[in-house]
Amino acid sequence: MFAVLPGCSQQAPRIDAHEMLNATLWAQSSAEYEAVTLQVYRLARDNLDQALADPHWSAALEQTGDTTGLPPAIMLDLDETVLDNTDYEARIIRRLGKYSRASFADWCREADAPAIPGAKEFLEYAAERNVAVFYYSARRENLRDCTTRNLRALQLPLAGETGLLLNDGTSKSEYRAMIARKYRILLLVGDNLHDFVDGARTDPSRRRELARRHADRWGREWIVLPNPMYGHWESAFYGFDYQLPREEQLRRKNLQLQE
Repeated sequence: MFAVLPGCSQQAPRIDAHEMLNATLWAQSSAEYEAVTLQVYRLARDNLDQALADPHWSAALEQTGDTTGLPPAIMLDLDETVLDNTDYEARIIRRLGKYSRASFADWCREADAPAIPGAKEFLEYAAERNVAVFYYSARRENLRDCTTRNLRALQLPLAGETGLLLNDGTSKSEYRAMIARKYRILLLVGDNLHDFVDGARTDPSRRRELARRHADRWGREWIVLPNPMYGHWESAFYGFDYQLPREEQLRRKNLQLQE
């Protein structure tokens, strides 16, 4: 299909762009995205030093009681926080059209996702200071082996299977509570609000209010990375109904634009 540009006699091919095109290109190629992730992980490193020096510092709302005698730990989301899946997002844009659990599993089994810029250096820094590293993810349990292979290939700190917390029906809040019983959680790092606080699977206005309620934690105990490609921020606009046709999801999101 062709469209004639104003003032031009030559016809140019019309491209129907995917909704994730700009966001994925930004994450894959922009100097600004790499600068942001390096900045995020430099902040995390500085805050880790502060946390280690303060025996009362704790990042998890689920942490209760006296934590001063507990060994230190950090908890990080995996996808788009530690592992860069933008090659998979590019497949969606070019060929697949939309996310599916099956196609994402195929991508995971390749075990070839690179690390987000800055992540490896920060994680090595934490491990050198005897801080336990826990990754928690929405990936399913049947993806444990390939995910472990990917982390091992990147030489990222991983304390066996206990350091990789996958989606077996346990929520991220429950995982934080579980780890908090044995460790003092110093930092939470993620790209989605529920990586930090329970109750984030709600409408956009309530999500923003929840983030504001904990404003004093951002940039201190809680470190967030940008993810403009996907997440609960966008699925909240269509009620987290992933069975809706893509066209209907887009229609509902378009209705929320303000001008």
